[in-house]
Amino acid sequence: MKLNKNLLAGGVLASVLVLGACGANTTASADDMEWETEESNGSVTVRDNAETELGTTAQEAVDKALKEFEGTVTDVEYDEDEGVYYYDIEIENGHEDFEVKLNAEDLSIIEQDLDRDDEDKEQTAEKNSNQSDGSNSRVKLSDAFKDDKSFEAIEAAQKRFDGILEEVSYDEDDGVYYYEVKLENKNEEYEVKLKADDLSVLEEEHDNDNNERGFKRLEAAQTEKIISLKQAREAALEAADGEIEQWEYDADDFKYEFEIDDYEVKINAKTGDVTEIDD
Repeated sequence: MKLNKNLLAGGVLASVLVLGACGANTTASADDMEWETEESNGSVTVRDNAETELGTTAQEAVDKALKEFEGTVTDVEYDEDEGVYYYDIEIENGHEDFEVKLNAEDLSIIEQDLDRDDEDKEQTAEKNSNQSDGSNSRVKLSDAFKDDKSFEAIEAAQKRFDGILEEVSYDEDDGVYYYEVKLENKNEEYEVKLKADDLSVLEEEHDNDNNERGFKRLEAAQTEKIISLKQAREAALEAADGEIEQWEYDADDFKYEFEIDDYEVKINAKTGDVTEIDD
């Protein structure tokens, strides 16, 4: 369950962390932080720079985010989700908006997203509408894998378990290629590995799950329109030339990930944008 959000918001900001009469070395938890804002020159600083209970500071998180994404920080939150504390930082650079979540313990990136401004979106939409083959059309999650055998793997898993799709992936282990499908319903999670050639069951597992809010979020994701696996695969191969060795789709995060030779390519399933390339 999330705790209260502590928000730094608005325009070009410098953040001032206030902890009553506490000093710079005082630790803080998510529910006793307060943020104040004031105009500045586009940099973000934390005057007292107090540490969280996990030993990192908001300033360190901001500095890390600005190394990854160029622009001006417009929004900072310190929050918790299912026991994981994180900083949620938004950055603008005039044409694109970035949002990045950093683990408050080690400042590793948990999630990142990119959103173009309205003008860029209109140009993209116009470009897409002019493409006669409809290669950038979006579909519901239930139709996103119809051009691939993974669709049959999802159907096979749903015959064994009454649930909605959380994640599907294609991978290899000791020369055996398989699909791994994760499903969820209100009370339980189900995970099954299906051999790629004949969809026979290699392994399956059931886990109790009582996260009602997480399930509702996953339910909503089923109706969101995304690019298909075929389109995501084409975009990944444009970004990194090679052969796709494995891939996965996470319905909760709207994210495709592809391993192409020595590269890992991540694609935003809603926009079709390549959000990260690692080697």
